[in-house]
Amino acid sequence: MLFVFLAFSSDASAKTANDVEPPAVVIIHGAWGGSHHWKQTADRIAAEYEGTVQRASLTGLGPRVHLATKETDLSTHIQDVVNLIEFNDLPSVILIAHSYGGVVASGVADAIPDRIKRVVYLDAHLLDDGESYFSHHPEMQSQLTKRANEDGDGWLIPVDWKNNVRDVPHPLATLTQPIKLKDQSAKTIRSTYWLFTDGGKAETDSRYMYFQRAQQRGWPVRTFTWGHNPQRSIPNEVAAELLNSITE
Repeated sequence: MLFVFLAFSSDASAKTANDVEPPAVVIIHGAWGGSHHWKQTADRIAAEYEGTVQRASLTGLGPRVHLATKETDLSTHIQDVVNLIEFNDLPSVILIAHSYGGVVASGVADAIPDRIKRVVYLDAHLLDDGESYFSHHPEMQSQLTKRANEDGDGWLIPVDWKNNVRDVPHPLATLTQPIKLKDQSAKTIRSTYWLFTDGGKAETDSRYMYFQRAQQRGWPVRTFTWGHNPQRSIPNEVAAELLNSITE
């Protein structure tokens, strides 16, 4: 007679109630930039972080430069990141948002607050409902609108600096469209603001008002002597600081 013994045991690889997947990290790049600028920093974080690390690629920028149209606006970029999170089934996310990416992150947090665990704003524009990227920078708006009219068919702001890092023209509508922030629960999301002073005084920095706004909201804030784009010059140092922050 053949006896078959079946041993039933719990799968050692199965997660327990206390073994929860760490939040995914999603990095949002800034204006004229792209996800390619954050590869080194993201790779360094991924090498030491237990959760997934992804770089958002905004429509019309970086690797998706060929998709830019005059209809590409702030809503487009917010939806880019919302779709990345939802289509990849990421239930818990830490957003790391640089410069203009901070505007996008605020919109994402408002759209899907239940999925956003934390936002880290890096030298970013931090807006209130109804404000645009240009709201507190009228001279910048005038100058960049002029450049778009001169060399961007009225809707694309050209790259006017020495460009050896593959910056690309930026859609003007993303900077002029006001943000809509309506979900009150988004205001309870844990957030942090980092100001990069380029070696100068924080009080004279062009983004100091956003640093102050973060303070007024009761957020933890930090200052660094880095330039505006440390992900290009010191990516490993940026990654180390972010790892310390997101795992604390």
